[in-house]
Amino acid sequence: MSLKPVLKLKVDELFLRWLSEPDTQQLLKENLRQIIKGEPIKHPPSSGNSSKSGRPTSPRIRPGSPSTPPCSPPPGKLQSPRSPRKAVAGNKFGNRNNSSNSKITKESKDTFLLEKQREIQERKREREQQLLGAGDVKNKDNEQNKNSNQRTLNINLPRFYFPNGHPIGNDENEQILRKVSEVFKKSEGGKAAKTQMENIMKTCGLPYYWRHLIYSASGGDKLGYITFSSFSTMWKRVCQQCHDEAARFVKLIAKPKTNYIVAEDLVPLIQDIVDHHVGLQFLQDAPEFHSRYVHTVIARIFYCVNRSWTGRITVPELRKSNFLQTLAMLEEEEDVNQILDYFSYEHFYVIYCKFWELDTDHDLFISKEDLARHNDHAISSRMIDRIFSGAVTRGRAQKEGKMSYTEFVWFLISEEDKKHPTSIEYWFRCMDIDGDGVISYYEMEYFYAEQLQKMEALGIETLPFEDCLCQMLDLVKPRDPKRITLSDLKCCKLTPIFFDTFFNLDKFLEHEQRDPFANSRDQDDGVEPSDWEKYAAEEYEILVAEEGANDNQEDINYEDDFEPDEDELIALEDPPKKKGGAASKE
Repeated sequence: MSLKPVLKLKVDELFLRWLSEPDTQQLLKENLRQIIKGEPIKHPPSSGNSSKSGRPTSPRIRPGSPSTPPCSPPPGKLQSPRSPRKAVAGNKFGNRNNSSNSKITKESKDTFLLEKQREIQERKREREQQLLGAGDVKNKDNEQNKNSNQRTLNINLPRFYFPNGHPIGNDENEQILRKVSEVFKKSEGGKAAKTQMENIMKTCGLPYYWRHLIYSASGGDKLGYITFSSFSTMWKRVCQQCHDEAARFVKLIAKPKTNYIVAEDLVPLIQDIVDHHVGLQFLQDAPEFHSRYVHTVIARIFYCVNRSWTGRITVPELRKSNFLQTLAMLEEEEDVNQILDYFSYEHFYVIYCKFWELDTDHDLFISKEDLARHNDHAISSRMIDRIFSGAVTRGRAQKEGKMSYTEFVWFLISEEDKKHPTSIEYWFRCMDIDGDGVISYYEMEYFYAEQLQKMEALGIETLPFEDCLCQMLDLVKPRDPKRITLSDLKCCKLTPIFFDTFFNLDKFLEHEQRDPFANSRDQDDGVEPSDWEKYAAEEYEILVAEEGANDNQEDINYEDDFEPDEDELIALEDPPKKKGGAASKE
């Protein structure tokens, strides 16, 4: 929107500047004195700032222009501009026979108001003298005159914003260094390998799996070991700038001269967990799955922590998340499947199996046609197009019309847990076709049209869009009934029903057939597993059962199930002979 100049403000500024000039003040005071005493107003001699008529040029009138606008009537026909109160005041001071003196000009009026303001200030000053004493007022005036050009604040506000954490005393850091030095003295040659970092981590008060960060930052990757000197240099540098866990973690793991974490920064940390955690020892026999697990964990970390969708985890985002607390739990919990956030191997197994079913050519990328087969074509084709449009995907794969494995992790979690804040943002981005930050009636109708076609093809009784729209507005209760915003959906507890109505017909029908009081009962039950956790647990049991059934069919031993006949026993004892004999007969 273009800016429009405000002429009135500029005119007022010029008028106040003219009014505050010493010559103008002196002239106005003299005119006011003459008016009060009934004396004729004496005009000063004409100068560069005066008009030809002898009157001072008003700042509202340009030099050389007539003092009265051309369209106004002659001055003699106008009544006095004075208010009734001012007319009475004029009679009090005497009669004015001179018609020129019977009118108070605008300049005189402004001067009169200015004089009244000064009188009020004088009265206030007298009251201050009575309350504070003349000496205090005099000192107060001297202070005001002294600090007229520079205003100082006497209020001392303590610092309240610490982006890298509240600073701690140097004594605490020095105490930690003294304890760590004792640990190094006990080690052979004053050196510590990566496998000897456990005691150092305990002495520093850091979680065990921070060891790779400390070891790498101290130069251990280059030398194969660290010394107290290298550790001390690193520790002082980090503690000088960062004062809490989140800031120190980002400082240690991020690239130099950056204050954020990207996906590649987390790879060594997660790989170290895969290599040394007790609950993941079985993966040592399948190194080809290490990378899949690592990238799954990283994708889940960014899904939950990177709330800004930038692909960069900042210190405030890390501080607001539970990632550091979950990372510390790995030291105490031997079963990673008990840690449902980020590191659960069962969750990884479900995600990877679902992706493997769709990725027919196994190049770790899937197309629109591949994703459309997910869950027996549950997602509408229009929503599939929106997913691949770049609304929720980025990078080279998106430009080529493909979805990477990491992006599939985001898709699957968003599809199965529509209560998660990132999931709500995910589907909101997809439904907001024009990117104006709201979901309009047109956009809802666009997605619902395909749902109507599916219901008609399946012979299901359809619900007109107008009725569906009324239900959705009653469900979400948006602030503006003409549109639905992201905040409206985040405040709604039934957001999954809203999204499934427009692009997942199977789940929409499940909601329709479900007990209407089931949602309220679920909320009254207290803390319960998330939709994603329930889905992953159910799918894992199904996958394990299917795999077990396949193994049983391959390794089945009929001798354990029934007693074979003698002829069958002879055939089972030596099948190659039977096969060879049959071949010889031919």
